[in-house]
Amino acid sequence: MKVGHVIGATVLLTPVLFVGMTEPASARNTHTVTIQGVLNVRDAGGQVSGDAFTEPINLTHDSPAGSFRVERCAGGQTRGVLSVTVRLNSTETVSPSAVLYLYEGTDCKSNDLEGTARTRATDGPLLMGRIRDRELSVKNGEFLSDDSAHAELSIEHAAGADVGRPREPSDVVATAIPGTDEKAVRVDWSDNASNETGYEIRNTTLNQSFLVDANATSFSLPHLNDKIRHCVQVRAVGVQGRSAWTPVGERVECA
Repeated sequence: MKVGHVIGATVLLTPVLFVGMTEPASARNTHTVTIQGVLNVRDAGGQVSGDAFTEPINLTHDSPAGSFRVERCAGGQTRGVLSVTVRLNSTETVSPSAVLYLYEGTDCKSNDLEGTARTRATDGPLLMGRIRDRELSVKNGEFLSDDSAHAELSIEHAAGADVGRPREPSDVVATAIPGTDEKAVRVDWSDNASNETGYEIRNTTLNQSFLVDANATSFSLPHLNDKIRHCVQVRAVGVQGRSAWTPVGERVECA
């Protein structure tokens, strides 16, 4: 959980040490939105171009937005374009929107827009495990022109098994604190989670991990060899699992 001050290691409960932990980094919380349906385009001469489509889009809280576009052209001059965007919300719901465009000109690359149709803004977010079906239609309003586009689409929101895990921390910095014959390494990080039960700090040099309380943003690794650089990773721990480990870079994550 985010707090307005830094909690030092001295006020944490006694950390639990794990030795020899080599568990790989956990996956990020992933939501898969699958968009499937049919787009049909008809020109004034009665020629029809249509085909089915299926497109999965993976969303995470680090990459919450995605889009999909499909187009068809009939008679060499009438083009229909379906554009779908999806966004993952902090409530673990997804907000989808779709727009159907109808273009008509001298060829299939014409950008002479004849009309649009959109999904309703009042549809609201799509819950996990739900499917939403929609139809969109556009007709050319010009005199003696029967160009049209029609789309049928289904939007399914499925959540991966990792949904509910706390968000990965960030801004990890390791700072050496020299001593007489040994050193300590202070580890600081930014708390990005709202549902963590603790934080795990791993000394990758010694393959040792420590578990500290929720809301922590710092911890000190004591009694270390001052002639060796020690690199660290941090991850959040929650009821539904663990976040990914933070990456290790020599510049700030090692001291």
